[in-house]
Amino acid sequence: MTPLVHWLRALEDALLIVAFGSLVVLAGLQIVMRNIFESGFVWIDPLLRILVLWVGMLGALAATRDNRHINIDIFSRLLPERFQPFARRVIALASAIVCGLLAWHTFRFVRDEYAFSDYAVAGVPVWFWQAILPFGFTLMSLRFAIAVFIQRREAAE
Repeated sequence: MTPLVHWLRALEDALLIVAFGSLVVLAGLQIVMRNIFESGFVWIDPLLRILVLWVGMLGALAATRDNRHINIDIFSRLLPERFQPFARRVIALASAIVCGLLAWHTFRFVRDEYAFSDYAVAGVPVWFWQAILPFGFTLMSLRFAIAVFIQRREAAE
């Protein structure tokens, strides 16, 4: 693994850990504030929705990076061993296309949010927080496209 790939992997993991940790701490704080003090912070609920989005996308990125994403492996049970590499490449190509389409349409969605100039938490525009969607789907699409040409080792190895 090159130093750049190692650094990017560490950055991706760190972002996921910070987002998930923040989600847990802020949700717990909000629960305590509401149940014990009968109040809460108004900015936590919108931030929690944003963090759920980020944790989901960062988790999906980590899963595709490590080839641990959800997949339907009916081909591994039905096809003979010699056809499985081809089937994996076809599935990776289909996944790259689907993620590419999702990247395009989420980009259009974020662009529309940018045009409406709505604000979320701390005066930061909503489109900024939602930009994780096209970024994440683009990166996943690239990872699947690379898998079409480069046979990845199985996660069990």
